[in-house]
Amino acid sequence: MSLPGTIRSFLEETNAPYEVLNHHRTTTLGQAAQACELTLNELTRTVVLADEQGLLMAIMSAEDLLDFDALGKQFNRDLELVPQERLGEIFDDCERGSCPPLAKIYGLEAVIDSKLKERKKIIFEPGSHTALIRMSGSDFSDLFDKTTYASITRELALLHPSDMDSSSREMTALMPKPLLQSMNAFHELPPVPVTTTQLLKLSADPLASAGQLADVVKLDPVLATQILRYANSAMYGYAGKIKDLQSAIARVLGFDFVLNLALALSVCKALPIPPDGPYGLNAFWKQAVYSGRLIEMLTHLIPGKKRPYRGTAYLAGLLQNIGWLALGNAFHPEFFILNKMAEANPDIPAKDLEKNVLGVTHDQIGAWLMEAWGMPEELTVAIQHHHNEGYWDQHAIYPQLTLIASRLLATYGIGSSDNIELPLFSLELLGLEETKARLATEDLLTKSQDLDALATMLSDHG
Repeated sequence: MSLPGTIRSFLEETNAPYEVLNHHRTTTLGQAAQACELTLNELTRTVVLADEQGLLMAIMSAEDLLDFDALGKQFNRDLELVPQERLGEIFDDCERGSCPPLAKIYGLEAVIDSKLKERKKIIFEPGSHTALIRMSGSDFSDLFDKTTYASITRELALLHPSDMDSSSREMTALMPKPLLQSMNAFHELPPVPVTTTQLLKLSADPLASAGQLADVVKLDPVLATQILRYANSAMYGYAGKIKDLQSAIARVLGFDFVLNLALALSVCKALPIPPDGPYGLNAFWKQAVYSGRLIEMLTHLIPGKKRPYRGTAYLAGLLQNIGWLALGNAFHPEFFILNKMAEANPDIPAKDLEKNVLGVTHDQIGAWLMEAWGMPEELTVAIQHHHNEGYWDQHAIYPQLTLIASRLLATYGIGSSDNIELPLFSLELLGLEETKARLATEDLLTKSQDLDALATMLSDHG
């Protein structure tokens, strides 16, 4: 779909001159900007809020943060974000996640950030993830019966981590007032789990058997049941019926796969966080499961001499975002704020939000945790550099493979990546062909039912 019928009809009825910028399918404004060779700051975005008085549409630059404090003072209201499922009801003619800034069509009151008043060109997503609309600022203003301009945003670059303490207005002003919580003291991270230690010993033992691994996994009945279910799924295509854990390990899934799945779960169980939100446990495990499996598939496409150790590569995919869990476990209030800021500002790169809320990113904290717990060096490197396409030092194949898998999945809206282009240099050094990598991703998505079930189990269990 290019433009929804209602959007096209509205623009034609108003005689507003506009240009359609068609592009390949994307899932975020950042990706759409990249596809059209624009900067994110050139695009506008829409946030819909609500309180007991009703709905309000806020329109701003895609790169700015919504300032709930300023917005509340402007309208004397305590506004909250409208949940995603409710947005689907409001913009029922649009693709999920695309909210056009055309308030009149949807009978909404609107406020436009003052910064857009002097902008010569307004570019926005028109209810479709395959096109952008570009029109003059004056023509855009004419689309509203009443144009209310107000200063309702803050530039991310103007926030300074050193100034953001537990009572800072810089932090709390960017959140809905009903959601503010008092800041708690820092909590030390837990010690390395006993099960993790047992599994690491098995990993280091070249003579370890499927029976020994099964004995450790049996200590967790829920995980044991899921592994049997997984071994009997169509994803692995085993002809017979697997009835015991040792056979599932030895005949179908393999020692490395089960070891690393159990290892990831034991690590994550020690770091409980809330399930919901862009960085919550549900989102963590969905990206982890899809990424881990895609990395397994991609390793088979890498030439033998360059091919990484399959088990470590799979574990890197599972644990690439372990820093989110460490953050959520140790910094409860800050993690809460980070999730709410991400919900209100979905197109701001995660690393920028993390730096401004915490002064550190999840990949840095994840690597610190892995090192503190004595995890393999390859894994620590993968977690620390899984967003860094320029890293080509020791063990670089693991973070580069994780980066490529993340970007491939982000193309389909699974997980998050600030960039979905596959670095040519990385592909060449890994010996991966882009076409084959994309075909592998498409093949993976045909098995989404099994992957979603595993992600749900791990999230519930974690």
